Amino acid sequence: MIENKKILVIVGLVIVISMLVAPKVFRYFEIKSAEDNLATSHYSLTTNLDVPFTTQAPHGDWNMPYQEACEEASILMAIRYSFGNEIIDTEDADAGILDLVNANEEILGYPVDQTASQVLDLILEIDPNISARLVENPSVEDLKSELDNGNVIIVPAAGRELNNPFFNRPGPVYHMLVLRGYTSDEKFVANDPGTRRGEEYVYKFDTIMNAMQDWDTDHEKRVVVVSKMPTSEMNN
Repeated sequence: MIENKKILVIVGLVIVISMLVAPKVFRYFEIKSAEDNLATSHYSLTTNLDVPFTTQAPHGDWNMPYQEACEEASILMAIRYSFGNEIIDTEDADAGILDLVNANEEILGYPVDQTASQVLDLILEIDPNISARLVENPSVEDLKSELDNGNVIIVPAAGRELNNPFFNRPGPVYHMLVLRGYTSDEKFVANDPGTRRGEEYVYKFDTIMNAMQDWDTDHEKRVVVVSKMPTSEMNN
C-alpha cells in the first residue's frame, strides 16, 4: 500500500510538472519557429518601402500609455517616412510617441483606442500639409497599388486575428500597424509596433484582409494612406 501511494504521488507530481512546463516549452518552440521565418530575405519582395521602425513601447515598458500606443507608433512611422526622416533611437521614438499621445488626448480629446478617421485627424493636427486620406473597403489590389506608388498604409485590425506569435498572449483586441510592401507570394510586409520583432514582419494577404476592421460601431474595413511629401518639403 505504501509503495502504491508513493507511485501515485510521483505520477501526480509528474502530471503537475508537465502541465506547468509544457505550455512554456510549446511557447519556446513557437517563437523559435517564427524567428526562423522573420527575415524578409526568405521572400521575393516586389515592393518594400524604406519606412523607419519603432515598437509602441520603445524602452520595453508596456504599461500605459504604451500599452495602447499602437496608433501613435504607427502614425510616427508614417509621418517620419512621409518627410524622409529617420527614427534616430529609442529616445527619439519615445518622445515622438508621447507627443502624439498628448496631442490625441489633450488637443483632440480622443480616446486611447482611435478609429481610422481619428488617426487621420491626428496626422493632420501634427501637420496639415501631410498628404493623408481614408480609403474605404480597400481590396488587396488597392493596397498593392498604393504601395507601388510609394504610399504607406496604416491598417486598423482585430489584433488577435493577426495571430502574431510575438504578441503577449492572447494579443490585443484592437491594433494598428503599417504596411510598407508586399511579396510575390501573396504576403504584405509590415512594420508592426506590437512587438520588437515587428520590423518588416510578413503577414499573408488573407490575414491582413480578414483582420482589418475599424474601431467603431460598424467595424468596416478602412485604412489611412500616407504619401511622401514633395522633395522640397522633406527632411524638415
